Amino acid sequence: MEILAGWPGRWRYPELATALAGGHPLDGPGAAMRVLSGLADPVTAAGGIERLIAVGEFQLVDEVLTGEDASAGGEITPEGLRKLHEKLAEARRAARADIELRQATLAERARRAEVRPAPLPDLMELAQSRLADAQELLDGELEWILAEEERVAEELTGRLSTAAASEAHRSAVQACIDAGEFPTARRLLEAGRVDMDSGGPSSVPRPPHWDSSLGATLEEILLRYTPDPAQPQRSNHARFIDVGDSGQEVVEALRHLSAHMDEPNVGTFATVLGRMLGEDVRPLVTAHDGGFQTTLLGLDDARLPGLQVTRRTGIPLWVAEAHAPPPVDLPRPLVWFVPAVLRATAHRPPGTALLTAPDLLCLLARPPQGAQSGPASRRVNLLRAIVPQLIAPPTGLAGITDASLGIDLNSGASPRETLAWLLDLCGVAADAVVVDTLEYETGAHPLAAWVLLDLLLSEPPADRRLTPAELDTVRSNETRSLIRDRVTAGLGVLERAVLGIAYTLHRDASFSAADVLTDVSLMGLGEDETDQAVQHLAPETVLPRLTGEALLREHPDGYGTLGSGLGEVIAEGAEEMAGRALRELVDQADDAEAAMMAMLAGQALVQVGHRSDNIVMGTQELLDALADEPDPDARARLLARIRENVARLSGGQYRRAFEELQRPPEDCGLTDLVRKLGRRVEWQEGIEISFRCEDAARATVHAVRALLELALENLLINAVQAMRKAEIPAERQEITLSVRGTERDGPEDRPGPWNIVDIEDAGPGLTREDRARLLRGDTFSKHGSGGTGLREAREIVRRFGGAIEILPGSELLGGAHLRVWLPRTATDPARARH
Repeated sequence: MEILAGWPGRWRYPELATALAGGHPLDGPGAAMRVLSGLADPVTAAGGIERLIAVGEFQLVDEVLTGEDASAGGEITPEGLRKLHEKLAEARRAARADIELRQATLAERARRAEVRPAPLPDLMELAQSRLADAQELLDGELEWILAEEERVAEELTGRLSTAAASEAHRSAVQACIDAGEFPTARRLLEAGRVDMDSGGPSSVPRPPHWDSSLGATLEEILLRYTPDPAQPQRSNHARFIDVGDSGQEVVEALRHLSAHMDEPNVGTFATVLGRMLGEDVRPLVTAHDGGFQTTLLGLDDARLPGLQVTRRTGIPLWVAEAHAPPPVDLPRPLVWFVPAVLRATAHRPPGTALLTAPDLLCLLARPPQGAQSGPASRRVNLLRAIVPQLIAPPTGLAGITDASLGIDLNSGASPRETLAWLLDLCGVAADAVVVDTLEYETGAHPLAAWVLLDLLLSEPPADRRLTPAELDTVRSNETRSLIRDRVTAGLGVLERAVLGIAYTLHRDASFSAADVLTDVSLMGLGEDETDQAVQHLAPETVLPRLTGEALLREHPDGYGTLGSGLGEVIAEGAEEMAGRALRELVDQADDAEAAMMAMLAGQALVQVGHRSDNIVMGTQELLDALADEPDPDARARLLARIRENVARLSGGQYRRAFEELQRPPEDCGLTDLVRKLGRRVEWQEGIEISFRCEDAARATVHAVRALLELALENLLINAVQAMRKAEIPAERQEITLSVRGTERDGPEDRPGPWNIVDIEDAGPGLTREDRARLLRGDTFSKHGSGGTGLREAREIVRRFGGAIEILPGSELLGGAHLRVWLPRTATDPARARH
């Protein structure tokens, strides 16, 4: 054994080399048998190593090629070693791909069997060492899954035997069971009665292929289409020639069009073509770029999904010769009609379906005996000619429907029937099992259907038939992730959070908005983060939106997750989606709170700054008065007011203003607020302010009290400053404040009820120019304060839904007159909440 283990020539005997490397007991006869096997099938050392690579003994070969006897005793040249390294690397790549495919296939079968296999070791790493070991584990898993599939099949077959269903329904369920599509079979069983689409695509026969013996040119062909029944026709032409009244109308329009292509003839042709399809409208015709642009109407059908080619408004129709393709600026998709017999295919731009005169005449042909004919059948057959051209590479399904909108399978008929029609129009025949499975796995969701069908139809099988085997080729984790990403891409953070919680914790039971809020504590957030998330989540408004997006369903007890394959896809990534969304929501809440605090701080600075400006100006006026006042008692009163003003400039006012601004809006008693404010300003400024009120009990407004006080205080201080600047004698300086309510319309004809606060002063009043400047937000005066208080006050009042009106003048006192409009808060508690 020692001699054989170190013998460079052992690589000419692959079975012996494998046995020696495996550490298995090897007696003399066993070694001799392996040597004799190698002698019977002689190979070189390089050939033996190649065989080891072929059977997946990668680690053994790796040790050989990098060990001391890499050249097998000089039998392998350096060039031979290089080629062996390349073959080993390629074999490992192939093994990895094979194991990945087998794993994905088994995982999909396990999912369909509704079982979850036990975790396996790292098969990728195992396969890179010894492929047979990885394959052995997968074979064992396959054996276990086969047993589970047999168990599920027996269960479903037993349920089917006792189910009350039609024969067609039983056949559909049994076909799904036989194909191993157990979730689809279960859904069909649970659905009870299912429409098996007796009026599906098979009910509309396809038109015949064109018979070239009808003629080589359009003129020659059209001579055969005559309404004269006495003219004999060859029997094989009769089906084409007997087109009925509506068909003959199209033939006549085509005859005129081929003789002379102009706007009237194109318009007539488009009109009769639409009439043949069931739409009697004359579309507009525009001539340009060597052709005629118009619209093809009548392709909409309640059985079909809502495609760009089946819109009620029609699809662009370009009528031109083969040498004049549609301009690039025409909207796609479109149909290009060439009124000729083409011997060679014209260049067809992307997004364009080419329709020739023979194609159109085939649509007019009489259907087989017993088959129905009419606008609906011709509409379907025209789409059968158009749609396969529009989905040809590189366009794909984007040629007939927008990827961002998906494919609506709930447009009229049942999703199953609509799906069968869609595949038929795409030129693909699908087994009933495939149609049922596609409906189940997409949940008939437009975006999920778009993703899965686009993958299936991008490279359809050569025979244009879809079977469960073709469906398996697109079933993968990548596809499921793509579907999940597509259907959730347009959701906001609230929707993603609620959807993730629903599919993580309520997959098999109904739930309510309150349940979602309770579940937040189970999603791994900290205590403070959980409180923030609960505060902002608002599931009572989010859940109806998710139902509208067809990602949840309504339930008698609230809401439920989807029971389809789409529901499974969402559930697979639900916990991760919920976690990310909740953390994003908390981050947004933190940012919003920081922004709000910064805004409040800014407002506090503006509020206190403006008030401080007023105090400083008032203090300066008091100091001037103090310098000129000889009376000791009057000087003492002035000094007291100056000291009080200085005390009001302390830093504590910023803290108080910030705290007051953080308070939420409340229903403020406007009468009490205005009265107290008037008394305070009267004392601070030493000026007489009178107050009048009507209907005090009902004068309420919903606002932040501190801001509303600031707005009205600014207006009062402006009035005081205006009178003092005009040097109005102290005994004549007066302000009148009044509060009243009104039911009439307010500013800009906005309906009431309103509260009105009138502020009138005995100053010089405002000129027309002054009022215009103030309405624009301009300021004036030597210190720039004239208008600043009004501008700030107007902004605050606007935030509370009100407005400030500058009237021509005060009839009572002769000075300025400002009117503040504030919405009246309902006094009835029920109305207030509403």
